[in-house]
Amino acid sequence: MSRERLSVSFNFVEVRDYDTVEMEMKKYIFKPELIAEVRTAYEFAEKAHKTQKRRNGDPYIIHPISTAYFLAQWRMGPKTIIAGLLHDIIEDTPITYEEIEAKFGTEVADLVEAVTKVTYFSKEKRQQIKAKYLKKLYLSMVKDVRVIIIKIADRLHNMSTIINLPEEKQQIIASETLEIYSSIAHRIGMKVAKTLLEDLSFKIINPGEYQRISELLEKDLSERSETIDAIMDYLAVVLEEEKGLKNIEIFGRTKTIYSIYRKMTLFGKNFDDINDLLAVRIITNSVDECYQILGIVHQIFTPLSGRFKDYIATPKNNLYRSLHTTVSDKNGVIFEIQIRTKEMDVVAESGAAAHWRYKEDEIIDVQQKQKELDEKIDIFTRIIDLEKLSSSGVEFEEQKGEYEKDKFIEKSIQSDFFASSVYVLTPNGQVITLPFGSTVLDFAYRIHSEVGEHTTGAKINGVFSPINTILNSGEVIEIKTSSKQFPNDNWLKHAKTNAARNKIRKYLTQKNETETKAKKQNSLKLIANTRTEINKYIEQNNLKWKVNNESQIADKLKVLDYTSVDVFLLAVANKDFTIKEAVELVFIDTDNNQSDQFLNQFRSKKYIDKRVKNDIIVAGIENIQTTISNCCLPIPFEDVIGYVSKSDGIKIHDSGCQNIQGDKMKTRLIKVSWNKDVVQSKDYFVQIQIKGDDRPNLLFDITKTFSHLKSSVYDANVQVSQAELQVKGKFLVKVKDHNHLNQIITNLRSMPNINYVERVTSATD
Repeated sequence: MSRERLSVSFNFVEVRDYDTVEMEMKKYIFKPELIAEVRTAYEFAEKAHKTQKRRNGDPYIIHPISTAYFLAQWRMGPKTIIAGLLHDIIEDTPITYEEIEAKFGTEVADLVEAVTKVTYFSKEKRQQIKAKYLKKLYLSMVKDVRVIIIKIADRLHNMSTIINLPEEKQQIIASETLEIYSSIAHRIGMKVAKTLLEDLSFKIINPGEYQRISELLEKDLSERSETIDAIMDYLAVVLEEEKGLKNIEIFGRTKTIYSIYRKMTLFGKNFDDINDLLAVRIITNSVDECYQILGIVHQIFTPLSGRFKDYIATPKNNLYRSLHTTVSDKNGVIFEIQIRTKEMDVVAESGAAAHWRYKEDEIIDVQQKQKELDEKIDIFTRIIDLEKLSSSGVEFEEQKGEYEKDKFIEKSIQSDFFASSVYVLTPNGQVITLPFGSTVLDFAYRIHSEVGEHTTGAKINGVFSPINTILNSGEVIEIKTSSKQFPNDNWLKHAKTNAARNKIRKYLTQKNETETKAKKQNSLKLIANTRTEINKYIEQNNLKWKVNNESQIADKLKVLDYTSVDVFLLAVANKDFTIKEAVELVFIDTDNNQSDQFLNQFRSKKYIDKRVKNDIIVAGIENIQTTISNCCLPIPFEDVIGYVSKSDGIKIHDSGCQNIQGDKMKTRLIKVSWNKDVVQSKDYFVQIQIKGDDRPNLLFDITKTFSHLKSSVYDANVQVSQAELQVKGKFLVKVKDHNHLNQIITNLRSMPNINYVERVTSATD
């Protein structure tokens, strides 16, 4: 039984001579003509880059050699390694696509060109072209995932030599690497690359914390090594000698510095509280042996409740499969054990690269390879759908140009595909990956648009739940639909993924266009009929000689706050005025005193709703229509003041609102007060800003607090900083009054990891 790791190894070093690459290739490529073809590519690249130097003065060819070496360690085929050797040629030398195609074939030329098109990190004005670059990067993955595998190898070497760059550029590149490349590597299952990129980036971004955690790891290294060695010795005796299991590997697993930092930050743990610093990995010959060994492990050690995960039966959508269990020995030492087959271990370490591992005499069909991979990692088709959606231009009213579309794709992919995920199951056992915080509605749209549009809720583990229920990993979701159910504006508040929100927005846009067209036609009909009735009234009452000219009509409409004759006629059609009132107010010349009397009497009709009493009393009158101002969103029983606007009636502001403090504003202010009899049965909008340290279930706990305190969330805008692990969000909620708001804020401030909770008003926003 091996005590060393043999199944997967990755030698992360800079390679300065091509022979090292060739030695690595010969471990799995046995045809001399293929080895010779790669050497020809190396000689071609060396000649093309001959006069070029790296920033530290090294020959430039060292970079493509190191890139090719990493690709060879992932057991990539000759064409991919050739593309790795040539990946900077089109960008940095006079060599063209056509020359590469003529010498090495179309497949290699396409890979080199694709890698070139998604290169921008060496350019100026990085932020201005970032969105376009990322769009190209993500779309290149769809056509051939080897493009991003080459870019990851390229990025690994660049990060190993980043110290040669100015400090400002180091910070920029490290942040981009952590945000983009490590996230992609994680999503396509390339764990070794992901962890290396994370630690290399973290060392640049936060050197103080990197050094502190390094010293903590080093401090007790010998003691931890002795402990884990004793555990592995015991496992070896039990599994091999007592249970008769052969050809099994057992080795220790080292937790990375950045992953330790994330756990300490996300969960507020001290270094000594992290249980899986000690970890053992067992590599078996078959799936049956995985479960057999799991049973043995749970017999000889004490398993911790709730700390077992079966990623073999329900694999992650980044190809990862393994059994995880956390146990304790007789001395109370807590450690994690991972159990998987040799094949699972290869895939766990290199992910999508394992799918492209070289096989002798295999005939490569790139499209078929991509299709097979997408069935497992489930992102390529969704990225294409997203790109088509953004190109349609109908769904996104805020998009006005290519930059907005590119930015939309960047934001959607980062949040929907590369953010923290939950893994849920369909009733037939299919694993569906969704971003953390996704709801039943997101799941329904993830299944199909038509399913989403008719969703009424879902059975979660057999219990019916509404469409806004947040999903947790491991739950079985069965969507319930009705042919009478259709999307509405509130659904945009319940859906968290951009994919679902955009499909809802598309439906609503099409529906609104249809309804608007029908409403416009109906309005035109009502206006025409009303004009006919007014003309008929004037004719029957012999009033033609009193009819006002267009200028006089416009003046009277202005007094009544109507912008045009058609708008006024529509108000008449809607019974705001009788035909007699309309004629005497606007269309004929009456006695001046009588006219003024009429205007003063009817001017207020736009602000009066005779059916209900309002929640605001204006100058002692209860039935004057008012509007709560969006800038400060006052709530009962705060001090408020009314502002008489020119076109929107009386707007209710907080008395301290900045928007009404000017001298010109004060002339239009009017005294108002809350109507206690009415407000007791109503809820009012208020916006709350929350800041804190990111952790699992934070968003769920926040929304749960709102729900527990009987406050509905109508909108939420939450942002997470991957580098700083900070969360910042604004929540639009409804409350009954100021006391209710204070109760909510107090409860939110008492939650773990929450650092800041305040109401957002015009004075604080």
